[in-house]
Amino acid sequence: MLTTLLLGLLSVFWIACAIHKLADINGFNHSLKQYQWVPPINHTILLSGLIVAETISAIFVVLPALHMLGLFIACSLLLAYSVLIALNILSGNRDFDCGCLFGNQEQRLSASLLWRNAGIFLLHVLAVIGLQSGTPIQTSDVLTSLLFGAVTLFIGVIVQQVIRNQSHINALKR
Repeated sequence: MLTTLLLGLLSVFWIACAIHKLADINGFNHSLKQYQWVPPINHTILLSGLIVAETISAIFVVLPALHMLGLFIACSLLLAYSVLIALNILSGNRDFDCGCLFGNQEQRLSASLLWRNAGIFLLHVLAVIGLQSGTPIQTSDVLTSLLFGAVTLFIGVIVQQVIRNQSHINALKR
């Protein structure tokens, strides 16, 4: 059951990533253009490909016959994003919004993004290990896991907004 919940959480995470990009496609396209080391392909094609890959990984992660393929696509995306962020940080190109998930406020490139991606990658590895245990996953488990993922993501968004608005909260206390 824990593996199923983890798969649901990862699925909701990846669909939220794709929706985040679609919700502000121009903003994400602008962020993407700020990165150095991006392969020399048309940005519209690259942007569309990233959104499709995130959506496919979100769907495949919860489909029993395609769990591993979905996790492979998701891990590949995470590794590509992390390498690109690291290369830009190392070259001093960090003063722009990463285009990452959550909120409409900018997140500058930093080592904390790499640590966050490492943590998310670890969740994917734990899902692979859980799937290797061979416990069959039922349809009700998938629905429960998607609900768990959605609630967890919602709580994460709320916590992030509270942290970002901490200065405003402190001002109200005075």
